[in-house]
Amino acid sequence: MKAKSLLRKKMRNTINSATRAEVDIASEKICLQLIQNQELFPKLSTIAIYSAYGNEVDLQALHGLLPDKVLTYPLCHPDSRLSFHKVPHPDSLISGMFGILEPSPAQHTEVSVEDIDLFLCPGLAFTQNGVRLGQGKGFYDRALERKKASAQIVGVAMARQILDDIPRENHDLDMDYILTDEGLYQVG
Repeated sequence: MKAKSLLRKKMRNTINSATRAEVDIASEKICLQLIQNQELFPKLSTIAIYSAYGNEVDLQALHGLLPDKVLTYPLCHPDSRLSFHKVPHPDSLISGMFGILEPSPAQHTEVSVEDIDLFLCPGLAFTQNGVRLGQGKGFYDRALERKKASAQIVGVAMARQILDDIPRENHDLDMDYILTDEGLYQVG
């Protein structure tokens, strides 16, 4: 879809225009927003986070802020599939596909998608009604199709990544919440 391709290019430029200080401040605010709103996610024990790539929001602070939770990271497979692995500390991640820090299957135990309670999902852009613009490879769309019904999906982004409209395709999964440096918003 050409409109999505053009929008991806525009949003990559928007994200890359942020300074490191702006990304760090937004990342800190986003992690604190999640902590302050934990009551929205009852029975939360296992959370899927991700390794920040480039100027993406960095969620590593959650290791210190949520010491009693199991944090998992995605591992990209050549067949465009994600698996999630328990990572006790981000220092143990290794460079993987696309140069993104990922868990090592030899070192990090795989956690079934059906056992994850909350997915913190990166994206190039989101709308306030839950539409996500990803990188275009479909990794998250395929993985989240297998989540348990009670699991929540939270789109994570800086406020500058929130748009009024994003072209949507049938396979695109909607977010339940959008979490930015300006707040946590329930979709719908």
